[in-house]
Amino acid sequence: MAEIVRTLLRGPCSRMPWYTNLKVLFEVLGGRERDFDWLITDLECNQLPLEFLPDREAWFVRGEVLSESIRGQLHPAQFVWGVLTGFDRGTVIDVDDLRVVPCADGNSELWSGRPRIQYPDARIEIVCWDSGATILVTEVADLTARFRAGFAEAVEL
Repeated sequence: MAEIVRTLLRGPCSRMPWYTNLKVLFEVLGGRERDFDWLITDLECNQLPLEFLPDREAWFVRGEVLSESIRGQLHPAQFVWGVLTGFDRGTVIDVDDLRVVPCADGNSELWSGRPRIQYPDARIEIVCWDSGATILVTEVADLTARFRAGFAEAVEL
C-alpha cells in the first residue's frame, strides 16, 4: 500500500465559491472521479441530486454516474456534510449491510493524529465538512497532486 496523504482545503479559496462544490472539485481532479466506484454516506446538502433518494442512508454508484450527476447540475449542490469513499471499479458494496459507515459530522478523528480512509480497501475519501472544508485522503499520488495544483490554498493535514 502506498503512503496515505491527507490534504485540507478550507478558508478563502479563489476557485471554490462554497464548500464543498463537487463540480469544481471534479474539474480539478480532471475526471478521475470516473475511475472509481463510490460509497456516499452521511450526506446533507442544500439540494439533493435526483439520483440520491432522501429515504436512503447510503448510496453506492459507479464513477460515471456520480460524475454525470454532479457535472450535469445547472445549479450545483452544496454538500454541507458527506463522505464520498472511492473504491477500485468493480467493487461490490451492499449499502444495506455496511461493515463501516464513513462519517463526517461528529468525526473528531479527522482532526486528530493522522486521519485515514474510514472504509477498508477504499482508495480515496472526500470529506465534506460542515460547508467549511474539504478533506482529501488518498493513496493515489496523482489525485493529491491534482488537488494541490488546483487549490493553491490546500495544506497537508
